[in-house]
This record gives sequence, structure tokens and C-alpha cells, in this order.
Amino acid sequence: MVARLASEQGVDLGQVRGTGQGGRITKKDVQAYLEGRGAAPAPWETPALGELFRPSEELRGAQPSAAAPSPAAAAAGSTVPLTAVRRSIAEHMVRSRHTSPHVSTIMEADLSRVLSHRQAHKESFGRDGVNLTLTAYFVSASVAALKAVPMANASWSEQGIVLHRGVNIGVAVSLGDEGLIVPVIREADQHSLLSLARKVNDLSGRARAHKLAPDEVQGGTFTITNHGVSGSLFATPIINQPQCAILGVGALQKRVVVIETPDPAGGVQDSVAIRPMVYLSLTFDHRILDGALADRFLGHLVKTLEGWG
Repeated sequence: MVARLASEQGVDLGQVRGTGQGGRITKKDVQAYLEGRGAAPAPWETPALGELFRPSEELRGAQPSAAAPSPAAAAAGSTVPLTAVRRSIAEHMVRSRHTSPHVSTIMEADLSRVLSHRQAHKESFGRDGVNLTLTAYFVSASVAALKAVPMANASWSEQGIVLHRGVNIGVAVSLGDEGLIVPVIREADQHSLLSLARKVNDLSGRARAHKLAPDEVQGGTFTITNHGVSGSLFATPIINQPQCAILGVGALQKRVVVIETPDPAGGVQDSVAIRPMVYLSLTFDHRILDGALADRFLGHLVKTLEGWG
């Protein structure tokens, strides 16, 4: 009962103090923890929610009188004061590194079919007011991989590995010099590609405008970060606690690859082709996922993308 309640509420039981016999965690302990979390965000929740959602001059776009200079505008040799958001992000990243043994595995995917599908459908999506971005495809493929490897949709606790019922996928959104925020698509496995694309459009737009509600950045069970938007090919992101894995998406590049095609004799022959390729990295908590299971997850995701449509 305790494990089920924790799974439904996204609670890491390792953070709950047990008051039962021998320090066992009871239902009342979890409920008390949830009540306390409502007043004070847990350490793994999105950084500095109070700062991000505070209706201040800074967040409305005006420059407050004592605004700290951005890193890009600061003079060489000066010290840029830490904002509450930047400090919270830093604390979260350090805590995650100390909490989970981070390991990364990297594969590459041919996005030829995805790009063909997008080209064929972006106009019809546009008529519905939706911008069909590649992010929606990565979310959908991640859903399929999480269904195939449920252990990747889990959290660690001292009582055992908590398998989450809901597939709640966070998509990292950059806020420029302010840092980043991770709005969550809840029950992502219940959405079509059109619905996922609409969700991505809505959440990312409101994230940049600082119009998200606090509960829209909580409860994620898996995270995707597209570091390729700035040209990065490889990255090993830090896990968003208490999740056990994060997917990094590199820059899309046309590359020369060797492909196999059937020959008249019934065998295969090699040929060279230019394909739109992307590197995908999965950074995972080695307490929960071993290399073979992580590779199975990432391989399923690649297969889904390469066989799209």
C-alpha cells in the first residue's frame, strides 16, 4: 500500500522518515510527507519555483533597480551574483551527482522516416494550430521505449525500486541566462502525436513566458533534454531526481553512412548514402538500470524512430 501510494504521488521513499516499528514507513508517514512537501518543495523538484513564479518586475520583463548582470553582459574579472534560480539549479545538480551513480550510453538514429512524416503532416497539423516539432517525435518514441522497458520509468527507494504507473515526461526548456525549467507532459502515453505536439507547443511557450503553474513542473518520471539546439553533438546530462534516467538529443546532421541493401543473389550489399543522423544519449542511475537494460531501452527508442510510419 505504501509503495503504491508513493508511486502514484511520485514520492521517493528514501526521503520519507519512517515512524513504524523498526523505522518502517507507514501510510501516515507518506501522507505527512506529502502535506509537508506542499509547504516546502522537495529537494528534487524544479529549482526555485518561488522565484520562477513570483510576479516580480524581473519576471515580467522589466529590469528591477538592483538586477544582477547576466553572465553574458558581465565585465571580465567581475563576480556575477547568484540568483535564487541559479543557486537552486546548482544545488540540484550537485545533489543528483551525489545521489545517483551516473552512467551514459550513446546510440545514433537515422531520422529519414521521421523527417518524411513531418514533411507530409506539418501542414495538416498547422491547420489545427499546432507546430509539429521533432520534440514531439522524441516524446512519443520515449513513451514506446518506457513501455518496453518499465524499469526506466522508476525511482529508487530504500524499500525497493518504485515502478511508476503514470508515464510523465518532462521536456527541458531553456530560459536563457536564467537557467532552465522542465515542464511535464502528464500521462504522455495517453496522447497522440498531434496531442503531444500541442502539449509541447503550449508548455514550452508558457515556460519561456513564465506562465507555468507550479504543479506543471512536478511529478515527472522521465526527462528529455535537446542539447542539440545549440549545435552540441554529444552530452551526458545530469539525472533529474528522483527519476532514474534522462535522454539527451544531439544536433541533427546529414552524415555519410554505410547501408545494407538486398542483392539479386539473396545476400546483402553495402552502399554509401547521406542520411539525417542524430546521437542519442541515455544517462541512467546504475542502482536501477544495468547497461544491458539501458541499451535495450535506447535501442527500442532508436528502432521506433527509424521505423516511423
